[in-house]
Amino acid sequence: MRKKIKVLHLGYSDNYGGASIAMARINDALSLIDGIDSKIAVVTSSDNPKTICLSSGFLDKVWLYIRVRLAYKLVGLLQKTSNQSGRSINFFPSTVCKRLNKLDFDVLHLHWIANETIPFEDLQKIKRPIVWTFYDHWALLGAEHTDISNTVRFIEGYSKINKPKSSSGLDIDRWTWKRKSKVFKNIEIQPVVVSSWLAEETKKSYLWKNSNPEIIHVPLKIDSWDLKNKKKCRNLLNISEDSKVIVFGAVNGLTDELKGYANLEKALLTVSRKLYTEKFILLVFGDPDIKEVNLSENLILKSIGKINDFNLINKIYCSADLVAVPSYTETFGQVAIEAISCGVPVVAFRTSGLLDIIIENFNGVLSNPYESEDMAKKIILALSLKWDYGAMRDDIDNRFGYLVTAKKYDFLYKKIINNGFV
Repeated sequence: MRKKIKVLHLGYSDNYGGASIAMARINDALSLIDGIDSKIAVVTSSDNPKTICLSSGFLDKVWLYIRVRLAYKLVGLLQKTSNQSGRSINFFPSTVCKRLNKLDFDVLHLHWIANETIPFEDLQKIKRPIVWTFYDHWALLGAEHTDISNTVRFIEGYSKINKPKSSSGLDIDRWTWKRKSKVFKNIEIQPVVVSSWLAEETKKSYLWKNSNPEIIHVPLKIDSWDLKNKKKCRNLLNISEDSKVIVFGAVNGLTDELKGYANLEKALLTVSRKLYTEKFILLVFGDPDIKEVNLSENLILKSIGKINDFNLINKIYCSADLVAVPSYTETFGQVAIEAISCGVPVVAFRTSGLLDIIIENFNGVLSNPYESEDMAKKIILALSLKWDYGAMRDDIDNRFGYLVTAKKYDFLYKKIINNGFV
């Protein structure tokens, strides 16, 4: 009997944010492969009894709480910058590495390990192959999670010369980048990226320019998403049947600049003026605020708050005429594949990871990047088209289904174990 490959996935959490959802889905998908034994380890608490908690003791939990907030406060105090991206320095010591090395695994698969999950330097103490799936730019940058200012630092390397003029105080971003650079030179890590666009970004970066990133998309279990009756879904959500419903779902979507809500609102105001005889509802989930606001005479914004119930999210998608993803960048686009799996077309900007998902006039439409007027035109177009819901759904399963993704990871793990890094 062939020995199973034991894979241990490491992430900050298994129940918060898109990256944790992606990690859980990858772990679930790997259960379809007989030759893999896959488990998740996190540093936060988990409701899943199968998840390994690396901060299970009281003191570990207290120290995690302290070091996360201490890092956040120190960065804000010591560095002033116009780039308001979240930052992680992964500097403070922890027992995570010590606990990892007591576990039995053949491959350590890193996911979202920011927020003081593990100090970079401790990765050098892991004596087994390491795979790292990138969900954002943090692995390519300094302390920043995203390059909102679109600088060239991650390409050229962080120096005193290319420090943004808008930054003052200590250059925490450069200090973090230099620590990453030193560590990454001393260990081998196989990068995995979730889109073709992120692969190109990775190969441009100074830290990973000599790497060969594997493109493996985030998987989706098609059977978890149903084509539900639109009328019943709208009745459940107290939405009128005669309205055109556009769904926008993103964590903190109304306030996070990168999610592009401002452009979406402008586009929908244009649509509501041009189609003034129609009623429109912009249905928002993922933002903490619960509110209902009249944006115009025939356009209502209805925010229903953060939702963790995927069955309810399924019903929200199925209540929609289309789903909008107006992000400036999406390393992949889980909302897009979820919506399409529910038979709902997607409108988005022609950019980043969404290009791997949306096939124009088949499962959605793409507008010129960041042009709200063009997005308005594409929304009107999408509302006028007939969509083949079954074909859209089958295509998602064929390209991003659990088994497709699991086989790719199985092949990668075997290649690394047998032949070294690619």
